[in-house]
Amino acid sequence: MKKNVTLKIISKQYVENLEPSGEAFRRNLELEDSIEIMTEGTLYSKNDATYIAYDEIEESGLQNTKTLLKLTDKALEIRRYGEDMDGNMDMTLEPGVLNITRFKVPQLVNLDLEVYTNSLKDELSEEGYGKISVDYKITFDSSYVRRTKLEVEVLPS
Repeated sequence: MKKNVTLKIISKQYVENLEPSGEAFRRNLELEDSIEIMTEGTLYSKNDATYIAYDEIEESGLQNTKTLLKLTDKALEIRRYGEDMDGNMDMTLEPGVLNITRFKVPQLVNLDLEVYTNSLKDELSEEGYGKISVDYKITFDSSYVRRTKLEVEVLPS
């Protein structure tokens, strides 16, 4: 059964820097960008997965785009599609697994993004309320590396 929910989505993007620490290096995260949005969405379960669907808002830069999150016991799949996108974006976030995601950028060629998921935490109750937290790193062209910490809080409407 589908139910309406309120979503609080926080996405923080970091640049990773290596700093000397004795004879080794320590990874230091420097916050580059942060966005927090509140939006309405729909929550439902199907075939042992939880689905959360919502429309992106203008502040995210993805207006006219729909996002579908699919949470299973081992991974979070993010699918974005819409009239302003030239194709879809599908990303699978599974801890300890490196996935390749093809992303089409307007007026450019397709980009293959390497996505490595550090952690995924599912704190949703049986009713579907609570938080999903995921920490992942995106790399393309070996010169662009960003670490993202995404938190989706599902609240009653």
